Amino acid sequence: MEMRFKIKLFVILNFILLMILYVIPIESPFLQNICIIKKITGNKCWNCGMTRAFLSVLHFNFELAYRYNARVIVVFPITIVLYLYDWYQYIKS
Repeated sequence: MEMRFKIKLFVILNFILLMILYVIPIESPFLQNICIIKKITGNKCWNCGMTRAFLSVLHFNFELAYRYNARVIVVFPITIVLYLYDWYQYIKS
């Protein structure tokens, strides 16, 4: 595929993805019961709250994101870098 097409695809798909993620309500009851480990054991795992923390970051509510899971400070930037690197590899190929 042509590089211009891949760049346009990147912009369009990521815009749509961000819009979808932005409209998901952070306080949704579905997001509070998503952890399989918590459902099985009844205990929170190290990653509990990360989905809501990511959504909070996307809503620019960093304090709430930190309260959901403090590890979001490290995990979110790494996730973004890896995501963008994968797109870069796709566009470059």
